[in-house]
Amino acid sequence: MIAASFETAAGRTVTDPAATELQGTSPTLSVLTQNVQAIVDAWEQGDEPVLADFVPSGVPADDRRLTLIELVKVDLEYRWGSRNLPKRLEEYFEEFPELDVDGCPLDLVYEEYHLRRNCGFPVTVEDYVERFPDREPELRRLLSEEGGYAPTSIVTGTGHGRIEEFVAGDQIDDFDLLAVLGQGAFAKVFLARQISMQRLVALKVSANTGTEHQLLAQFDHESIVRVFDQRVDEGRGLRLLYMQYVPGGTLHDVVRELQATPVAERSGRVLLRAVAAALDKRGETLEASSITREVEAMTWPETVCWIGAKLARALEYAHSRGVLHRDVKPANVLVSKEGVPKLADFNIGFSSKQAGVSPAAYFGGSLAYMSPEQLEACSPACDRTPDDLDGRSDLFTLGVVLWELLTGERPFRDGPTPNDWTRAVAEMAGRRQQGVPPEALDDVPEEAPKSLVRTLVRTLSPDREERWSSGTDLARHLDHCRNHRMQEFLDPPEPSWASRARRFPVSLILVAALLPNVLAGIFNFAYNDREIVGRLGPESRDTFLRIQAVVNGILYPLGLGLCLFLAESVRRVVVARERGDPVEPTTWRRMRRRCLDLGHVVAIVCTAEWMLAGFVYPIAMHFARAELSIEDYVHFWASLALCGLIAAAYPFFGVTFVAVRGLYARLAGSDLPADDVHLLERLATRCWFYLAIAVTVPFASMLVLSLIESQFRLALVVLSGGAMVGFGIVYWLFREVQRDVTTLLDALGTDHET
Repeated sequence: MIAASFETAAGRTVTDPAATELQGTSPTLSVLTQNVQAIVDAWEQGDEPVLADFVPSGVPADDRRLTLIELVKVDLEYRWGSRNLPKRLEEYFEEFPELDVDGCPLDLVYEEYHLRRNCGFPVTVEDYVERFPDREPELRRLLSEEGGYAPTSIVTGTGHGRIEEFVAGDQIDDFDLLAVLGQGAFAKVFLARQISMQRLVALKVSANTGTEHQLLAQFDHESIVRVFDQRVDEGRGLRLLYMQYVPGGTLHDVVRELQATPVAERSGRVLLRAVAAALDKRGETLEASSITREVEAMTWPETVCWIGAKLARALEYAHSRGVLHRDVKPANVLVSKEGVPKLADFNIGFSSKQAGVSPAAYFGGSLAYMSPEQLEACSPACDRTPDDLDGRSDLFTLGVVLWELLTGERPFRDGPTPNDWTRAVAEMAGRRQQGVPPEALDDVPEEAPKSLVRTLVRTLSPDREERWSSGTDLARHLDHCRNHRMQEFLDPPEPSWASRARRFPVSLILVAALLPNVLAGIFNFAYNDREIVGRLGPESRDTFLRIQAVVNGILYPLGLGLCLFLAESVRRVVVARERGDPVEPTTWRRMRRRCLDLGHVVAIVCTAEWMLAGFVYPIAMHFARAELSIEDYVHFWASLALCGLIAAAYPFFGVTFVAVRGLYARLAGSDLPADDVHLLERLATRCWFYLAIAVTVPFASMLVLSLIESQFRLALVVLSGGAMVGFGIVYWLFREVQRDVTTLLDALGTDHET
């Protein structure tokens, strides 16, 4: 069985004794615990209390019903377990019709079933199916013997009373209690001085249940609260868990500070103000440090990414050690005096490495933050069980926390306390199965990067297969969202060359490949016509024009066709991924490689065609009976080869720029694969190679023309002018491509030189 969780009027959840809320107790919980404690005291004094005397009046109907359900659980326990005054659920329903408004509460059925079994009465599932036929599917799963019995009562009266005995100024065991840091229904957290060590600690006083101390003892991570040790007060049945003192409040305080701050004024200062307020309550002050200065300079979305990345890595650390948290929420994230978040309260977590503990043993959590699969595991109406959960469920709950931090509101707008928690859980799971609703997207501030919204939407995907596979992946993408250069790469501003490259990638690639070759072709034609063909006579010139038309009519379409095929094949995969169509991993990997190699391939094709033309032209002229000397052959080939090298370098940068910004940015996006590192490093090296060609070849050509004393002086003017203009364009493209490569390698966390 799993422990029940209920959303209170204040928007928090209380669970079984293992789930402790470290913030102030809500009005609903206060009423509930007071009345439940009162009926426990009445039974303990030997009386047979009248249940109606403990039902609160003047409170909302849902709060009254929730309290009544808990009162019935206590009443059932005493009547069946120790007083031999059995009372059936039907009698309670007759006395309090509101209990059965939308069908019998399944947690009451569960409690009566197990109380009767424990008292030795013969009970069967069929008996309960016959009594409550409208809940047959849920009952058959709920009353299964698998997993044993786990009480669903929100309050355990006697333990709660013992905890309440302690106040600031008391001494317990080795600790002087200095101040209350947090308080819930089942635990108190004190700022305490450990007498033997003379150090300040956070001392959590709770019932001697749960395995939180065993879980946290495994951890040594900067973003997880460190547990020092525990002591047990056997006489009172209490556990004293003492841990690192984290004085800056919780993310719950940060959310409240955020909600009180106008959207236009939200920045990293919101976090620091919340920390300062928490410190002020304890007589401490916020101290300037490199971390606080960094936080102060952040925008609010950057602050959310910074917090989220640290918590995601903390969860990955826990998951790698076989531990699930299962209750990530703002109140369970403490904040250091520098603003660093630290994950706490693993008290309903599960470790796969703890002998004798099943996932169901301390299953609970906060409904408002639960993943759909965790909600389903809470509901008897679903076949899912707690041991079906994995780390992606924790990442979902972290996604809810980060969305609340970003916008001030949780993404899923759940209603008030339900009349039937089982049906309410099913409704909440259903809402989450529909993904992030449009109204939640409307709350996202305009300054939030699109990539951050995409990252959180993916984190909150109803299908866990579509979420990030690990906390490390999520942290890396949140880091990307803080990187301005990465943001510009993923979402270029309008208007810009990068934004145009995303809209018309194939067309721009064809232009980038064709234009330098056309200009080089015009120059080469004019040069050869003046230097070689012109002196052979009109007939040879006509032959040259016919040969050129044939050669260009073949080579240009071949080159453009190959370029179009390669670019279009990448674009189709880009579009498929953006539509959400399935793409084979091998295909995705091959297209990324093709995209980064596209400029190099185009350059090789261009060079090869120019070199080929250098042989074809003089040979064709020879067979057309043009009288060419050996020098003419060499001149023909050399002029075309040099133009080919020039025409190769320029397309490389143009095509590469468009391919990286217009295709690779969309193809890889924020899913930047680590195995592309060597491709990016190779591209950076190629950029230097082609820059050297773009610089040296035009000037080498001018030198050659000068040495051979060419009569075509215009060629020198065109080459020199073109070299200067071309170098400016090439150098700009070189810097942009190198900048993109550096950004991508930085995002992958590699050491590199570009």
